[in-house]
Amino acid sequence: MLREAFRQGWPQVCETMPARVRREVAAFLHCADVRRGFVEVSCDECHQSEVVAFRCKGRGFCPSCTNRRAVETGVRLEALLPRVRHRQWTVSLPFSLRFLMLKRPRLLRALEARLVHAVWRWQRQVARRLGAEGPLRGGAVVFTQWFGSTLQVTPHLHALLPEAVWTADGEVVELLAPDDADVEAILLRVFRQVRKDFADEDVPWPEDEYEALQRASLQHPLPLELPTPSRRRRVAVAMGFSLHADTAVHGNDRAGLERLVRYGARGPIAESRLRRLDDGRYEYTPKRGRPFIVTAEGLVRRLVALVPPALLHLTRYHGVFAPHAALRPRVTAAPPPTVPTPSWRKPKKQKPGRPTRRLDWAALHQHTFGVDVFRCPCGGRRRIYAIHSTRAAAEERLRQLGHPLAPDAVLPPSTAQPHLPLVG
Repeated sequence: MLREAFRQGWPQVCETMPARVRREVAAFLHCADVRRGFVEVSCDECHQSEVVAFRCKGRGFCPSCTNRRAVETGVRLEALLPRVRHRQWTVSLPFSLRFLMLKRPRLLRALEARLVHAVWRWQRQVARRLGAEGPLRGGAVVFTQWFGSTLQVTPHLHALLPEAVWTADGEVVELLAPDDADVEAILLRVFRQVRKDFADEDVPWPEDEYEALQRASLQHPLPLELPTPSRRRRVAVAMGFSLHADTAVHGNDRAGLERLVRYGARGPIAESRLRRLDDGRYEYTPKRGRPFIVTAEGLVRRLVALVPPALLHLTRYHGVFAPHAALRPRVTAAPPPTVPTPSWRKPKKQKPGRPTRRLDWAALHQHTFGVDVFRCPCGGRRRIYAIHSTRAAAEERLRQLGHPLAPDAVLPPSTAQPHLPLVG
């Protein structure tokens, strides 16, 4: 359905879009199209073939690929992060600074570093009061999101930090949960430091039509007098900045930790919340708030404004979780049990002491969509028969298999997986 909306609305928008956005949209329109390439698997028992289409791997708005990336990140971090309580620290920005963050993403990186170091400073103070001595080190995983629940441009950070610090010998010191005063003190410290980062910045102005679209897509305050919200625990607000730290999961709640990671790494849109009306417009129902109705062009404009800047990592690791941290092998949990290697596949040689936690494409496909591409309905096991990576080779093989090739034809079912909810 989302692809149909792009086919209707993209021609009215594409002329003013930068090259990186046009590449993102072109890849999305061909995502899961078997005519562009696929992996062919065949059953050893019944010799029935099935095709699995390539994905676009887009970072912007493709529901399938952003969901797959969130699932992979959740599975990987569930196995990586230690078994201590983890807390999510979410910081949002004043309305006046959000377009500046879009223009200069390095300022968002500076805010990320200020937040992480402010929380670490508080954690070390708590550990000292508990009797810890010597150097103490913390860890953090930070997710950058450029969107809000109503598909508006809202840059903000989700920082996942363990409520523990580690000594130089790798010994863990578990900490108490912060109270309201601690959260407020951390936010005030972050505000004092980022004020220096923004002191020399000029007022940003859009330099092209795409930046003008992003500025128009920003969430703006409504000119209404709203009632004072009720007091919430572990929430602080200062000078337009807000810090929320009331979401935490127990160290043994690995399923809850995976859901929390998937929430931070999720994409902007869930296709299950989108429906097409009889008049050709589209209705989107956000997780919170009322549904809103837009035309195909309006929906496209909302989504292309959410494409993250180029060369900007959406998931970053800090402290003992950093890739080359000396304490990372001691801090991280043991890797999950490896899946038995099929007889037809030669096992890859792993460097000693560096186990991999990445899922192969078949395991990721099963974890995301609930479909085991190597299990045949007859009860046999499939194996990879061929990989068709060019359009000519893919179309030729599809003709041999008897699949239709017309642009408006229904593609094989394996190429149109449902978009699963990220948070249970």
